[in-house]
Amino acid sequence: MDEKHQTTRKQVKNLLIALCILAVVVVLMIFLMFLGPAFVSTATPNNAYIIEITGIGSLDVNGTATVMIPVPANAEGEPVMSEVFSSKQVFGWRTAIRETPYGKMLAFTTTDGYGPSISVPFGEFETKEEPRLLVPVLATPDNMSVEEFSRTSGGTYTTVVFLDGFIPPPEENATPISFNLRYQGGGGMKHLIKENVWTATVNATVPGTASGFIPVPAEYHVTPGGIYL
Repeated sequence: MDEKHQTTRKQVKNLLIALCILAVVVVLMIFLMFLGPAFVSTATPNNAYIIEITGIGSLDVNGTATVMIPVPANAEGEPVMSEVFSSKQVFGWRTAIRETPYGKMLAFTTTDGYGPSISVPFGEFETKEEPRLLVPVLATPDNMSVEEFSRTSGGTYTTVVFLDGFIPPPEENATPISFNLRYQGGGGMKHLIKENVWTATVNATVPGTASGFIPVPAEYHVTPGGIYL
């Protein structure tokens, strides 16, 4: 009787082990069917810079007119998207990265009688995963270094734009010039891990009579990455 009881217990134990193995196999099959492709898939980080500058079309050009705006760069001031800026044509303007007393900036120049409003998107894939923001950075909250600020979750800082070569209109007829700039970078994904997304924006209006370097506020925001299911 004891021998029969032990045999029965052994059979039940083996059955439970078999059921556990079967459950593990089923779970693995479900994982491979639904999560497997996502686990092995990758998404390349990207850079996107959307530029809208309005109001300059109402100004006459005195020889050569130049508009300069912040450029996406890492905390060391090294620009990204440089090749895209130099290769893409913008109606009525020539584009180039220029050195300034504050650092590198994206310049638009024209020798036509007037400079049309600028509306252009730039984009490219990226291989590096590092914080980016619109530079030059003239001031940060609590006087943090640019490196420290780029590692925070975000905040308001000061950057700069530049205007030169336009004939100043009478103040009563001056149309304000609006700068609407939006950079977004990062967002790559590898093995279900999505990296941070860095966003920097400028939404500023300056007088139509303004000239030279003009400090403007910028917003910086980090969308944290993590496990993506």
